[in-house]
Amino acid sequence: MLFTKKRDFSAYRVKAQTRASISFAIISFKMTLKNEPKLESVINNLANCGYVVVDDFLPANIVENLNKLAKDHYAQNNMQAAKVGSKNKLQNNAVRGDNIVWLDENNENNQNNDIQVYFEKMHELKKAFNEYLFLNVHEIEAHFACYPVGSFYQKHLDHFSQVSGNQTRQLSSVLYLNRDWQASNGGELRLYLKDNEFIDILPNAGRLVLFLSAQFWHEVLPAKVERLSLTGWFRTRN
Repeated sequence: MLFTKKRDFSAYRVKAQTRASISFAIISFKMTLKNEPKLESVINNLANCGYVVVDDFLPANIVENLNKLAKDHYAQNNMQAAKVGSKNKLQNNAVRGDNIVWLDENNENNQNNDIQVYFEKMHELKKAFNEYLFLNVHEIEAHFACYPVGSFYQKHLDHFSQVSGNQTRQLSSVLYLNRDWQASNGGELRLYLKDNEFIDILPNAGRLVLFLSAQFWHEVLPAKVERLSLTGWFRTRN
């Protein structure tokens, strides 16, 4: 497969702190990841920009099933308040207010077909990232996240050398599970670029956001309704 250096900025806006607007790329996956032109666009955007936004990453029925599964985990109190700090032991709602449950693709308790479809697609991406971007990633970790109404996650990086495990995170991923999300609901992912610019990305169902973990500061803005996602990282070995 030949990957070009062409950059395609077409559909969404980048907001600067000066409130100027420019465009950024969005890719639609309505076929499998093995569809080479779509995968080429993902690789090119990551290579040129360090981030990419992909719509329709998984079929709508799979996304809906993952939505229900995340809600079931939350309703059954399987989720715990997410932690912060150097050892991820401190709960601080002033920093982050989401609840999470970790997923293990090799655990018998996680042998849900829809979760396995998610991991299969992520492994396809991992193979492409190693082949074309030389990221040398070997592991995938993931968790469901539920943000109750009004909760948020302050500006942060996913890669800190002093935090155990986080230094191995090379690429962050967020798959959104929110059906019929409206812009008025808030809850955007704010991704900080350079020169005081940032992108606000709505958490629409089936949308996947990928970005370099050590490069992009980001935050989750408060939402007026419950917000669900499947968040993950492509990691090097410890």
